[in-house]
Amino acid sequence: MKSNLIFSILIILPLIAYGQNQYPQDFFTSPIDFKMAIAGTFGELRNNHFHSGIDIKTKQKTNIPIYAAQDGYISRVKVSTHGFGKALYINHPNGFTTVYAHLEKFNDNIEQETEKRQYEKESFEIDFSLNDSQIKVQKGEVIGFSGNTGSSTAPHLHFEIRNTKTQQIINPMLFGFPILDRTYPIINSVLIYHQNGRKELIPTKKIRENQYKLVYQPNISGPFNIGVNTYDLLDAAPNKNGVYSIELYNNDSLYFSNEMTKFDFAETRYINSHIDYEYYKNTGVKVQKCFLDINNELSTNQKSTKHSIGELSINNTHRVKLVVKDSYKNTTTLDFEINAINNQKYTPKNNQSIIPELIINAKQVFEFKDDNFEIYIPNNSLYKNYPFGYKKNIDSMMVEPIYKILDDSIPSHKSFVLSIKPNHLPVELRKKALIGRIVDDEVFCIKSQWQENKIIGKSNKFGVFTIVIDTIKPNIKYDGINENIIRFEISDELSGIKEYRGEIDGKWVLMEYDFKTESLHYNFKTDPKETTQTLTLSVSDYAENTEIINIEFFR
Repeated sequence: MKSNLIFSILIILPLIAYGQNQYPQDFFTSPIDFKMAIAGTFGELRNNHFHSGIDIKTKQKTNIPIYAAQDGYISRVKVSTHGFGKALYINHPNGFTTVYAHLEKFNDNIEQETEKRQYEKESFEIDFSLNDSQIKVQKGEVIGFSGNTGSSTAPHLHFEIRNTKTQQIINPMLFGFPILDRTYPIINSVLIYHQNGRKELIPTKKIRENQYKLVYQPNISGPFNIGVNTYDLLDAAPNKNGVYSIELYNNDSLYFSNEMTKFDFAETRYINSHIDYEYYKNTGVKVQKCFLDINNELSTNQKSTKHSIGELSINNTHRVKLVVKDSYKNTTTLDFEINAINNQKYTPKNNQSIIPELIINAKQVFEFKDDNFEIYIPNNSLYKNYPFGYKKNIDSMMVEPIYKILDDSIPSHKSFVLSIKPNHLPVELRKKALIGRIVDDEVFCIKSQWQENKIIGKSNKFGVFTIVIDTIKPNIKYDGINENIIRFEISDELSGIKEYRGEIDGKWVLMEYDFKTESLHYNFKTDPKETTQTLTLSVSDYAENTEIINIEFFR
């Protein structure tokens, strides 16, 4: 007995050590110097992507000091008007990289290096790498200050941990940060997928702190699938956060399992298959499927049974159990029983009435063309097979016909190519023409250009498209100057702002743009010259319309 115990311990110890080495619990320290409160968790459901880190609250303030979580060196600096805004990447000696995003500014050393490169490139947006001997940082050193830059909607710190070699993103909540979470996940409802295509949302009722039941038992005929609407709460913040794992059991056998431990950036758009995208577009409710579409290759899926529940079974009674956990293993369960009467062999509902050649095979390339319109959908763009929907209409409000392609409730994993040949387009307007996507009577231009007597563009969203003509220049509003800052507001009605350039007395100056507020400003970093100077600002849109203004000021 003793020898068996020793043998078991020898087996278990390496496993424990492996877990500790994989996700060390005491290596990283908090990047802020006050109690951590989380506004967003790893793997949380966002629009068209999974959240790739944790959002750390910064008291709703900018310019809160942000600290290096461990010794290392600045390996990458990225400044963008969208996305992460101002972001720093630190490589650490144990093979991990930490990322700090939406910063207001960097520390003086990093700021000077960044500004030097921005002036060399004459661009506010910049992305550059550094080696391990250029800017070293120590654990607890101030590397920057909290902000609201990029696509952030409020001041906070977006914090990530990555595998340096693979750049795979890892759940930071597995590294022992002081995040208080004793609260169980919430299960709001389940969505029953009937074999005839009907979807039935059933609310839940809490019977214990971490246990739920259905408000009523569904009547089901034949095989079915299940989705769940769920979220997590942490102790220090009221935000509804993403859960860590979902398991679905049928008659005590694991049917489906998803676990948000790590994933690659290339996978993040699989969220549109992980959730019921169509149901979300139509109802606003995000339901996580407990089954896989044929083209869902998300690596966080640990287990998925290929057939529907009851499809291969002669037993009509199904004991279903949902188990939802957060990153700290707080566990919530939902148990219910279903008696699937009149169980019959499952037949896909669409195949009987759709002409075969109009079905888009999700695994293959799909092409379609008529006299004025063409579409090319790459293979593996759709998550499952769909009938191809196409309709051409004349709209008196539009200069060209409008084309409805599939439906905007159908997600596309990849961008597809559209080309539209205009009926009558003068040569002088060709550079002003783009493909526009119409959503709720608003037009959003997609990246497109004139080529071979037609306009070609790319989109990753289906819907209604047409040709639009943009001949209106961007708008520039001068908001004045104080001792250190000169401000503008810039906007464009249709195709959007592509680029801007500011010069003072003929020399390029670093102007910072915030698309959320449409604000553009230049921060003077030199003493006043006590002389009259001229700032020239040019702003261009994607249809090559350019507005230029000259502002004389005394400073």
